[in-house]
Amino acid sequence: MKHNTPPEFHAGKVYIELVGAGATGSLILSGLVRLHLAMLELGHPGGIAVRCWDPDTVSHANIGRQLFVESEIGQNKAVTLISRYNYHFGLDWLAVPERFHADRSYYRGNVIVISAVDSRKSRKEIHEDLRQYSKAYCIDCGCGKNFGQIYIGNGSPELPYPWIKHPELIDASKDTRPHSSCSMADSLERHGLFINQFIATGVLEMIWQLFRHGGLDYSELYINLKTGRMMSETINPEDHPNE
Repeated sequence: MKHNTPPEFHAGKVYIELVGAGATGSLILSGLVRLHLAMLELGHPGGIAVRCWDPDTVSHANIGRQLFVESEIGQNKAVTLISRYNYHFGLDWLAVPERFHADRSYYRGNVIVISAVDSRKSRKEIHEDLRQYSKAYCIDCGCGKNFGQIYIGNGSPELPYPWIKHPELIDASKDTRPHSSCSMADSLERHGLFINQFIATGVLEMIWQLFRHGGLDYSELYINLKTGRMMSETINPEDHPNE
């Protein structure tokens, strides 16, 4: 079964809340710039407007795995990236150097929330704030050393929100103690160099299909770089008849 993109998403500007500007989020943001330009070129009336959230600052350990350079160490991640793309592409996207919290003043009707965070606590906060946005899409992504997954939902019967099918996503009791890296080499012990790129591309492709092809045939995507496999879960509303 195919999920069809609501007509209003083709009729006006689409607002994207990108939560997280780290290893995966920074790559998603660079792709959103290309997506915006492509949508406008193909005739979309407004393209996308992005608001990026992240309270963290750039550290030495981020250089190489994330889209930052040495001169940006100590600066806020969201502000650094948004300022860069606004300057180079004449955009007016927004950066918020804080943890995500929904804000009705930003809401214009068509919203996609992208969760690129690394804790269940953060996902739970996103879940609780998402009620501010009626019929918003939520894309949740995460990864391990050489594998990862992406889920999308908008609360409809055929596309329930990710935590409906996977409640463990927002179970903060399952969080492990955060690990602070002091170098790129230390980071690479826990995450492969390119797994975040694959996950970011999967997120961007989902959004691209919503606009370019008018919908999605799948709601989940699993990637395993060690085995070289990519698997998807097709949309089946019978899995959630009461949602």
